[in-house]
Amino acid sequence: MVPHFFEAEFHDLRVELSKQSLQQFINKMMEYKCSLYWRYNDDIIYLIVDTNQSIHEIPFKKNGTKLTIDVDCLKVSEELVAKALELVLTEYQGSGFIKTYTDGPQYITFFKDGIIQSITEINGGEKIVMNQYGAIVEYQDFDHDLDPETIINIINMEIDYTLMELHELIQVPNNQEIRKKKQRLRSLLKRKNEIEQLL
Repeated sequence: MVPHFFEAEFHDLRVELSKQSLQQFINKMMEYKCSLYWRYNDDIIYLIVDTNQSIHEIPFKKNGTKLTIDVDCLKVSEELVAKALELVLTEYQGSGFIKTYTDGPQYITFFKDGIIQSITEINGGEKIVMNQYGAIVEYQDFDHDLDPETIINIINMEIDYTLMELHELIQVPNNQEIRKKKQRLRSLLKRKNEIEQLL
C-alpha cells in the first residue's frame, strides 16, 4: 500500500500557552503514542516529538509564567502533529496560516485569534471562505459578493504563496514560468489596491 502523503507548513504562527495548557498538549501527543523530549537554551525550550516515523521540534519562547510558540515557518510531515497544533491554535486563540499538502487538493487555512478566517484551495479556481460563524462561501475569481476585508485576506495569502513559488523558480531559473508568476503577482497587487479603495 502506498503511504498517504501529507505535509503542513505553519507560517507566522503565534500562540501563547500557560504551562497547564502545554501539559494538555503533551498529554495529547502521548495519547498518540509519541515519544517526547526537551531541549533547552537560554530563551527557547524545544519540545521534540518523535512519532516513530519522523521527529518534529516545536520551539516555545519563555514569557514569564507562559510559553509562546512564535515562529515564521514550522514544517510538519505527520498529520497527527499538525492536527494537534491546529487544536492548540483554536483553543488558545492563536494566529497564523497553514499550507496543507496532500495527494489531493492543497489548502491554505488562515487563523486569527483562534478562529478560521478562510480556507483557500491552491490548485484550482474555486476558493472556499469560512467566516467566524462557520458559514462557507464558494466563489471563483472573486466574482461573488464577499466583504472587502475577506477578499484582501485571501489575496494576501495568494501573494505569499506566489512569492514562495517565485522564489523556488529563481533557484532553478525558468524564465517563462518566472514571467508568469511575476504577472500573477502584478495582477494580485492591482486587485488588492482596487479593493483597498473600498475600505
